[in-house]
Amino acid sequence: MRSKGRVVAAFLLFLGAVLLGIPVGAASEGGAGLPLYLVQLQEYAAAREPRLFTYQIRPGDTLYSIALEFGTDIETLAGLNNIGNPHLIFAGETIEVLTLVGSVHRVAEGETVEKIAELYGVEAEAILEANRLSGDRLLPRGERIIVPGGRLSRSGTVVFSWPLQGRLTSGYGWRNGKFHYGIDIGAPHGTPFYAAADGRVSKAQYWGSYGLMVELDHGYGWSSRYGHASKLAVTPGQRVSSGQVIGYIGVTGNTTGPHLHFEILKDGQKINPQSQLP
Repeated sequence: MRSKGRVVAAFLLFLGAVLLGIPVGAASEGGAGLPLYLVQLQEYAAAREPRLFTYQIRPGDTLYSIALEFGTDIETLAGLNNIGNPHLIFAGETIEVLTLVGSVHRVAEGETVEKIAELYGVEAEAILEANRLSGDRLLPRGERIIVPGGRLSRSGTVVFSWPLQGRLTSGYGWRNGKFHYGIDIGAPHGTPFYAAADGRVSKAQYWGSYGLMVELDHGYGWSSRYGHASKLAVTPGQRVSSGQVIGYIGVTGNTTGPHLHFEILKDGQKINPQSQLP
C-alpha cells in the first residue's frame, strides 16, 4: 500500500514538473549526478512537507494573516496555542505554527499511531506520512506527532488524559465527613506528573492546603489543578502541551503522604475528574 502511494506521488510530482515548466531532460543534472528535474522536485516536495515551528508575531499580524501565510487555519493555530480569543494576539509574542490544518498530539504512555488516528478520526496512513514513521509501533511518551486534519476540541470540549500513572488512593466524594473535590494518585516522592490537556499556566505557587500547586486554563471554561508538589516545572503564563511535565510529586500542604491531588473544573465548578478521564 505504501509503495503504491509512493509511485502515485512520484507520478504526480512528475506531472507537476511538466505543468510548472520544470525541465525534465535527463541531460540536465544536479548534485550527486541526479537529473535536474529530480533535484527540483525533491526541493519542491520538501517545501510542501508539514512543519511545526515557533513564530514571533510581527506588528500588523492577525491570526488570519498568519494562517494564510503558512497554509493553515485559525482553528489550528488557536488550538495549538490555547488562544481563547483569536483577536487578542500581540506583537513580540511567540506562537507555534503548524503548516497544515490539523493538530499536534503529545504521545501518552502506550499509544500507537492507530490509537492516535482513532482518537482524532483520521487515517493512520496520513499520520505516518506526515511524521515519516513506518509501521504501527509503540511511540515514545512525550513525543509530539502531527495529525493532519485532526481535531479534538470541538464545540467547547477538551480531551483530558491521566496526569500520572499510579495508584488511586482516594476518589471524588465524601471522605471522613468532608467532601473531597478531586482524586488522589499515589506515587513515590519526586515522580513527575503531567499536564492532562493543552493549556496555559494560570497558577504555579504555594496555595494553602494544596501546597505547591499548578493550575492550568484549558479554554472553553475548563481548568485543572495539581496539588502537593515537591517542585514545579512551569511558571505562570507559560503554554504547555498535554503530557508535558509540569511538576514532581511531594508532600507539601495538607497531606499525609506523597501523592498528586488532581481536580478538574468546568466554569469554576469542581467536577469528578474520572468523568473526563479515559
